[in-house]
Amino acid sequence: MIELLLALANKPAAVQEAQASPLKVVNTAFIVERLAPPFAANIRVVVQNTGTEADELVAVSTPLGEPTAFRTDGDLFSRQEPVPLPIPLPAPTNGEASYLPLIVWVPGLENGNYRETGSSITLRFARGGEITVPLTQSSPAPPPAR
Repeated sequence: MIELLLALANKPAAVQEAQASPLKVVNTAFIVERLAPPFAANIRVVVQNTGTEADELVAVSTPLGEPTAFRTDGDLFSRQEPVPLPIPLPAPTNGEASYLPLIVWVPGLENGNYRETGSSITLRFARGGEITVPLTQSSPAPPPAR
């Protein structure tokens, strides 16, 4: 558990550079769940809006598979009900940035170990365009028993 918490606290340097102005991804986490195939990915992506207008997340894609559920509480382990796209990203207020703490669930992965290869996720916003960020697996699923 401590390893998982430490992995979630680390931010890859590449995340800070992946942006579509005025939107910026400020944190990611990529965890594979389950002990045997089919695995599932839980991906956390926190998007910061420093502009002057609200935006909407209209599409999400990843080479891992088809995202089937989205939550907006930022908690990889919560039981919040999924929300449909589009997902609003509010405008900043009083000079303070606004945030979208997004959780993306991708089921049906045959491979449970992306630690060496990593992956990516692309977020498409109505105003801000596309943001693609690399994903580094924070917690691999154990290899299947032989």
